[in-house]
Amino acid sequence: MQPTEKDFKLAKIFIHHSLQLKPKEKLLITTSDSGAFPLVKASFIEALKVGAFPIIDTQIDMLINRSFMSGFQYQFYKHANDWQLHHVPHELMEGKVNWADAYLRIYSIDNTKELTQIPSEKILLRNKLMRPYLDKIVDSDRWLLTYYPTPAMAQEAGMSFDALVDFYYNACIVDYTKMEQDLKKLETVLDKGKQVHIVGDKTDLTFSIEGRLAKAAYGERNIPDGEVFLAPVHTTVEGHVYFEFPSQAYGTEVEGIYLEFKKGKIVKAVAEKGQKALEKIIKTDEGSHYLGELGVGANYNIQNGMNNTLFDEKIGGTVHLAVGHCYREKRGGSLEGNTKSAIHWDIVKDMRKKGSVLMIDGKAIMKEGKFLI
Repeated sequence: MQPTEKDFKLAKIFIHHSLQLKPKEKLLITTSDSGAFPLVKASFIEALKVGAFPIIDTQIDMLINRSFMSGFQYQFYKHANDWQLHHVPHELMEGKVNWADAYLRIYSIDNTKELTQIPSEKILLRNKLMRPYLDKIVDSDRWLLTYYPTPAMAQEAGMSFDALVDFYYNACIVDYTKMEQDLKKLETVLDKGKQVHIVGDKTDLTFSIEGRLAKAAYGERNIPDGEVFLAPVHTTVEGHVYFEFPSQAYGTEVEGIYLEFKKGKIVKAVAEKGQKALEKIIKTDEGSHYLGELGVGANYNIQNGMNNTLFDEKIGGTVHLAVGHCYREKRGGSLEGNTKSAIHWDIVKDMRKKGSVLMIDGKAIMKEGKFLI
């Protein structure tokens, strides 16, 4: 398949707006199944036109690459012995990660249920082992992630594949300069804030954001985009929260998640579906018992859940909380540490429901999904 005009338009956004690639820089493009070939090829060509040196990598590791080619993840976890599960090809990983100046991650998943029958502890083990290499990519602040439409993705979203393709390009090829201007208003409000209070269905949660700086996300790290996020002071989280949106979590779908916090730590975790997986994820390490991120979705072009966090967390009128790892950056994270974990699991809450309010220092900034700023 050859790239379409829309593929080239999107590739230009990746290379020029998101990564700001320069001549003689090195770009590592990671992908999974062959479905994303047109967009991968368009990005490869655009990087060459800039004068950069792109390399395509189809199998780094399931954590960094998010997906092997169809069937390979399942076969690895099914047949790998203890040594193979624990083995990390450090020389190979370090060579690839250290070689690149920028990282473009374009994924297409043929089967979203591939790991359903794999014990989650095996997947979490690999996450722990590979997390340092993912951290290098994330901490570089020059990476971009997108999911390319597939029939499996369309089925998860409950829509036709053709409708998904149209939706994807319409959501991704937008005016990111205008998005930046709109999101900066919310960023400023969060920068000045000290206390967050989230009220909604089965939800009454508070925590401090004093000293934290928010980050407006407008196509620099995710596409599609449209959120503002920051790191809570993790030991201050108190109360309870219920998440309406399901989440694909390390091989298992988890739904109806309810969490309770005391002094920042998760003390109760209940799921309507996927209870065992939820418990195992939270017990991954010490950091996975805390929150590493609050995000506010502000992209009103995305209205319905797709069971894909990259899209769902951007829905205008939602918030999401990440269990686990906190970004090591001044804006959007915490330079002094905060939570460190093998996982960073974003879970989305619908604030468009009646009575839902997001407050900063006692003042409502979003009510029933609509911003008041």
